[in-house]
Amino acid sequence: MQPTPLLTRQGCLVELVRTMYAKLILRISTTSVAASLFGAVGWVAISPVDGASAGQDSAHVRPAPAWTPPTWHPAGEDLWALEQMAGTALESAPRLRSSAAYVFDVDQGEVLLEHNADTIQPVASLTKLVSALALTSSDYDLDREICIGAEHYPTRNGAFSKLSTGDCIEGWDALGAALVSSDNRGAFALASATDLDLDGFIQRMNTVSGQLGMDMSSWTDPSGLEDENMSTARDLARATMAVATHPLLSTVSSAPHWDLHYDDRPVRRRFTTNKLSGRKDLGIDAVKTGYTGTAGYCYTTALTTRTGRHVVITLLGARRDRDRYRDVSSLLNWIDGLEA
Repeated sequence: MQPTPLLTRQGCLVELVRTMYAKLILRISTTSVAASLFGAVGWVAISPVDGASAGQDSAHVRPAPAWTPPTWHPAGEDLWALEQMAGTALESAPRLRSSAAYVFDVDQGEVLLEHNADTIQPVASLTKLVSALALTSSDYDLDREICIGAEHYPTRNGAFSKLSTGDCIEGWDALGAALVSSDNRGAFALASATDLDLDGFIQRMNTVSGQLGMDMSSWTDPSGLEDENMSTARDLARATMAVATHPLLSTVSSAPHWDLHYDDRPVRRRFTTNKLSGRKDLGIDAVKTGYTGTAGYCYTTALTTRTGRHVVITLLGARRDRDRYRDVSSLLNWIDGLEA
């Protein structure tokens, strides 16, 4: 299935709803689907031509860009925010427990906070955001049946998964399992929803991150279990923004739960790993958690705060699970206290 014709511009969102709603509604609630699909169009970033006065020739305002949004992504020009993410923080940062942090104000196109934001380190399951973007940038078919086999097993022993050898699911459920419940075999199974083998899929992950300006990132497996999956807080914020502005991926990644449909077993509900999913004062458009012993506790999200600000928050390397959530809460209070 070619993603580009269906998702070329936001004007095609109605077509997206018609073709994908039936599949999504089986797995997450009606409210979640509608809120995510239509919420995704609200992420409009300031492009380099914005700010030109009326009647001013834009050719004299914006020089030839050094970076352009990839053609496979449906948000198109809304991804100009990724270019603005290279900026320097404008505000004094609150004290955090995470080893690296990055906060970006999408509405203003400004970096609000950076702490070791360009330090390269393992990022655990935040890798799965890039895996999902690699999927949707390829020729993919989420209706394809995927039977879990040895090729879908991570190389590291003890990796979390609710999918067993012989389980047959659709590509939809591999995507939901990977993004919602952070299932590692689900992440490996994403390659099977494309025409790529595993090595080709990993190569695609590296290509996609390069196209998104994630120049300090490199990937070696779709799940993030390997310590060689390396990135930075700033680069992961770029991936989070790309997921938040992608109607399909935003819908899946922000879902509070996902119902796995097996070919020979009852439906099983898997819940999000995001402990902030129940907060009614937040509008979450993308989120991913991650943990390994080397990477520590990681968290990234694109959301609307209680005061209506669209922000991207990425935290890496917290020592404890509660520390990353304390950092998120501190940042949300700090962001809402800033002058718009």
